[in-house]
Amino acid sequence: MNPAFCTIITANYFPFALALYKSIRKFNPDIQFYILIADNHAVDVPMAFSNNIRTLPVKDILDYSLVNQLHRRYASVNTDFFRWSLKPVFISYLLENGHSKVIYTDCDIFFFENYDFLFDGLDEGSVLLTPHWWNTNVNENEESFVSFFSYGIFNAGFIGVSKKGLPAMEWWAKACYFKIGFFPESGIFLDQKYLDAFPFRFPGTEVVRHCGCNIGEWNTEECKRTIVNDRVLINEEYPIVFIHFTQTLIQQILKGFDPLLKPYFHQYMKTFEEDGTKLSNFDPKLDAHLHPGAIRKIKWTLRIRTRFKSFLFRIARSL
Repeated sequence: MNPAFCTIITANYFPFALALYKSIRKFNPDIQFYILIADNHAVDVPMAFSNNIRTLPVKDILDYSLVNQLHRRYASVNTDFFRWSLKPVFISYLLENGHSKVIYTDCDIFFFENYDFLFDGLDEGSVLLTPHWWNTNVNENEESFVSFFSYGIFNAGFIGVSKKGLPAMEWWAKACYFKIGFFPESGIFLDQKYLDAFPFRFPGTEVVRHCGCNIGEWNTEECKRTIVNDRVLINEEYPIVFIHFTQTLIQQILKGFDPLLKPYFHQYMKTFEEDGTKLSNFDPKLDAHLHPGAIRKIKWTLRIRTRFKSFLFRIARSL
């Protein structure tokens, strides 16, 4: 059956999901896109996309395995925990209802290159995971090194699954029901740290080695942004396939800490806002970062220089 994309949101974040869909439909106008609405509120899907976007309120799948239990455990306690816990069950639901391959992404992801190779990786594989690509050299970046062990090897904002991966989704859902949160003494970080177990626990788990996938603020050092023949590549080799536009990454781009991603951000913002919703509605600091005053610019410039000097110092110390 046809592959599909999916995401999970609260209704007010529908503009993010719509921007994500627009980015994926450029490469396949027939791709099916499913949106699970965690707070059960209605959203207005533009008529032009109504054949390919399907929205489902959680109440429509409460009878599906574990959904009702997760709702009782998290919905009234922490809406983020509830959303995150739904990832494995929603993926499983789609795999058991007409799709042989499903890719879940967070709604703040945006695609810039063809993604067919990701679905192709699920022809034989069961699960696709993208590494954070933390800097694992403790002498270069101690904070990133610690993050590798604290927050997980893989980013839970992307996961591809075939029908062979259903046992992995069942295990992940039960793990999320067991506990979600930040419990460093137990080695648990939200829904994400559980993914570390997949490569040895579930046969067919594949790691996406394409460093242009899931670009974020966490991989600026291991996934170096470079220019080759007037084109931005990662590590002088990989084109940027998709970027995870968290608020932190957007701030870093606009402050000049990740300058080569600025054209990508402006393309993302243009797509996001073309239906009339301002991205700044979701980030009160965005306008200040888009239009900084002279003093703010000086502070950012000084910080860039300080970061560079600190990096050189760490390198020298390791020699």
